[in-house]
Amino acid sequence: MRTSDEELMMKCRNGDMSAFELIVMRYKDLITNFIYRSIGDYHRAEDLAQETFLRVFRSANRYEPKCRFKNWLYLIATNLCRNEIRDRKRRNTTYLDDLVPDSEDVSYFELMQDISQLPDEVYEKKERQIIIQQTIDRLPENQRLALLLVSYQNLRYDEIAEVLECSVSAVKSLIHRARQNMKTLLIEVGIGESSHAKV
Repeated sequence: MRTSDEELMMKCRNGDMSAFELIVMRYKDLITNFIYRSIGDYHRAEDLAQETFLRVFRSANRYEPKCRFKNWLYLIATNLCRNEIRDRKRRNTTYLDDLVPDSEDVSYFELMQDISQLPDEVYEKKERQIIIQQTIDRLPENQRLALLLVSYQNLRYDEIAEVLECSVSAVKSLIHRARQNMKTLLIEVGIGESSHAKV
C-alpha cells in the first residue's frame, strides 16, 4: 500500500530523510513542469523547483496536515512563480527561452516522439505548441496559473482554490476567462478550431 504524502511529511518531520527523498521523487517532475509552463524558462524552473522542495524541507518540523500536502506544495510553487513573474516585469527581463525555444526542452520533446510523422508535420506541430505556450504566457497571472493547474497538473477546482487562496467560484471564473482569452488570442495568430489547439 502506498504511503500518503501526509504520512511521509510526518516521518520527515521526525527526521526521516528517506521520506523526504520519496516526496521529491514523487513530485519533482510535476513541479518542474508546472513552473516551466508558468514562467517559460526551463533552467530557472529547475532552480525554482529546487527552492520549492527546500522550503518544504525547512518547514517540515512545523508541518501539520491541515490540508492536502499536494495543495500545499503547489501553493509554494505558485507563490515562487508569482514572485518570478513580478520580478521579470519589474526588471523587464526576457529569457532566451522566451525568444528561441530549445528543441530539447521537456515540453517540446514529446513532439518529436512520433517518428512516423513527416518532417513538415512535426515542424508544424512544434510551431503550434510554441504559439500556444506564448499565448498562455500572455494571460493575466491568476488566469495563467489556474489554467495550468487544471489543464496540465489535473488539479480539481477545490484544490486550485486552495493553491490560489480563493473560492471555487473564483477558480471557475478564472479558468473560463482564461479559456475565452486563449481562444481569442489563438484566433488572432491563425490557430482556430480546426487546428486541435486544446487548452
